[in-house]
Amino acid sequence: MKLSKIQENKISVIIPVYNVEKYLEACVQSVLTQEYKETEVILVDDGSTDNSGAICDRLQKENPEIIVIHKQNAGLGLARNTGLEAATGEFVTFLDSDDILYPTELLDLYNAMIKNNVDYCKGGFKRIKDDGTLIGLFKYEDEIFAGEDARLSLLPRLIGSSPKKHDSIGMSVWGSLYKNHIIQENNLRFPSERELMSEDIVFNIDYFQYANGGCVISSTEYGYRYRQDASSSLTIAYRSDRFASTMKLFEYLHNKMTQLGYGEDTLLRVDRNLFVNLVGCISQEGMNVVPKAEALKHIKDICQNRELNEVIEKYPVNELGDVTPKIGTY
Repeated sequence: MKLSKIQENKISVIIPVYNVEKYLEACVQSVLTQEYKETEVILVDDGSTDNSGAICDRLQKENPEIIVIHKQNAGLGLARNTGLEAATGEFVTFLDSDDILYPTELLDLYNAMIKNNVDYCKGGFKRIKDDGTLIGLFKYEDEIFAGEDARLSLLPRLIGSSPKKHDSIGMSVWGSLYKNHIIQENNLRFPSERELMSEDIVFNIDYFQYANGGCVISSTEYGYRYRQDASSSLTIAYRSDRFASTMKLFEYLHNKMTQLGYGEDTLLRVDRNLFVNLVGCISQEGMNVVPKAEALKHIKDICQNRELNEVIEKYPVNELGDVTPKIGTY
């Protein structure tokens, strides 16, 4: 995309779409009814096999600010990349197609970014049931990370908490606002989650190498929908390769942050990120997808993994403070 196409003050809202006919219209309408009006909505239909593609086309006919792109299925990360190729806004945000935005989400992010003169802004979120009922609130305290402090202090907290306390900030790109010119000038793109899980943090690491300042705000106007249908959710569906993917991500993050010159504090946050992901690896074995004996074998293999045990052995457990998660932490 030519940078000359970037339109000042416009926010490009990129929404990857895959088999979400039940939620899609509510998702899009929540953007169209935002208090912040300078938006374009980019719907990337990632080869949906239900009526999602047709819904995208209908919404586009009804709303000129909507752009629809149909593509072969390749996953969330690459669908977001397709959206980035089409984005003309000065700012970019990402919205999952089964989630919603409450009315002031974009305005809150935009105002904070402009007021603080930074290149990144992150808000909290409401966790909602399938029917939209509120079940949780994740709220951050307002913080500003000026200049290099965004790269040196904010980014490590996006990777994970320190050993001493829960001070992490959600790594997700949804609920965040970015400067499009930074993305385009440096050709920043997402990896495929099929190749490297947690594509959001990979994108954030690259983005923060060029960002001048960032902020976190107390707004909770993003609605994250917790879906009960496990087969449709990347986060809760059973994956036989989950542990292998977890260790692959750990190795990538450890090597990447070392190459970028980050020190021991950040590398310990990478370790803690591993432990958080490890919980998912073990808990999925209780989903009754595989026979109990096979599940127990998987858990035993995880516990006996040499690389994992080396990380556990060197982790400073004596420094662990209060490990009870607080509101707005992970």
